[in-house]
Amino acid sequence: MLSFHLDPPLVWFLLGIGFLVLEACAPGLFLMFFGLGAWSAALAALAGLEFTAQMLTFMAVALASLVLLRDKLKKLLAVRAGRGEEMEDPVVADQYLGREVTVISEATPGRPALVELNGADWQARCEAETLRLGDRVRVVARENLTLVVTKISPPAA
Repeated sequence: MLSFHLDPPLVWFLLGIGFLVLEACAPGLFLMFFGLGAWSAALAALAGLEFTAQMLTFMAVALASLVLLRDKLKKLLAVRAGRGEEMEDPVVADQYLGREVTVISEATPGRPALVELNGADWQARCEAETLRLGDRVRVVARENLTLVVTKISPPAA
């Protein structure tokens, strides 16, 4: 009869990779910490600890890293993605401010208008007026992924 034996460190390592893959599929910075716990349990298995000690290592590292690191890592990633509390790079801001763009999709209830800037579609809002298809607008600010615009008056005929 064929006997099949799984090496515990390998099982823990693969389980850690599985958690990281799931984190990539369902982002939220949650499952990644269980991956860290699984890799810690793999180290415990390599050290020759019993299965109970491996499970305790897994749970302790996963929960401790989740509690201690999740918020800090979320803030760090938010800052790097431009959604954080740090000031925006003025060079990047200058790329948008003052640019004239055309409205390519009108605003509807619950949905902002769309404008095209640098070949990409951006959500846009204008506090004073309704944006219509074909309107020319000027970018006055950027709030995350939404451009704040003002209408450009058509030249007098």
